[in-house]
Formats: sequence, C-alpha cells, structure tokens
Amino acid sequence: MKKILSGFKNIFTIKDHPDKIAKGFALGSFIGMMPIPGLQVLVALGVSTLLKINKKAACVAVFNTNLATGAFVFAFNYWLGKQLLGITSTFVIPDEMGVHFISTILKAGSEVFIALMFGGVVTGSIAALIAYVAVKSIIHKRYDKLSKDSQIQT
Repeated sequence: MKKILSGFKNIFTIKDHPDKIAKGFALGSFIGMMPIPGLQVLVALGVSTLLKINKKAACVAVFNTNLATGAFVFAFNYWLGKQLLGITSTFVIPDEMGVHFISTILKAGSEVFIALMFGGVVTGSIAALIAYVAVKSIIHKRYDKLSKDSQIQT
C-alpha cells in the first residue's frame, strides 16, 4: 500500500495542465487493466504521445494499477469477459507476469484473449473514469492554489 501511495504522490510533481495530467492518469489506469503486462508502459507512452496528454502521468498510472491489482485483475477480467460473452473455455492464470504471460494467452486461444480483453475494457473503463475524476479534482485544487499564490507574489 505504501508503494501505491508513493506512486500516486508522483502525480503532484508533474508540471502540466491539470486536464492533461488527469487524462494521462485515466489512460494509464485503463491500459493497466489490459492483458499485456510488460508492454503496458510502451503502449501508454505511444498512445499518450498520439493524444498529446501527459506521458509521465500515464506511466505512473500503469505502474500504480499493476501494483494495486496484480494478477487478481487478470483473473477477474477473464471471469467477467467470459460471463458477459458466454465463453465456455477455461484458462488458468500463470503465476508469472510479463511477456511470458502474453505468449501463454496466445497459446490458450482466441476466446481466452477476447475474454481477457473484453473484461479489461469493462474494468479499465471504470478505473479510467474514477481515476480521471479523482485526479482532475485533486490536481485542479492544487493548480488553482498555485495560481492564486503566484498572483499574490506578483
């Protein structure tokens, strides 16, 4: 829990517009739910660059999401995707994450990958929405305070 809180504190050190930081954090939270461990940071960097939102916030969010949810989220995403899509195949989440995890998913078949992705999209969308609202609110308060302080000093 300490690591998650210290990672979240990194958001306060990012110097950018609050909307770009919040969008970056939301994107990272979404990507952190996808079944592509080991590639999530690269995807977050690429997409945040394309969308012109804060790259550091996206990477911090990917890291925090993985730290907070671990392998549990992939098992839940698989179960959720399987239930919502009516998939009958079974899949055991491997103990180790990383690029090995992706090859295990691909060997398990397309139904497993689709269930993991669909579950990831659902939980990732919820995580992104919560992250966006929370971070935007927190960062805007800080941004407004800093703006008022700088106006007083001038």
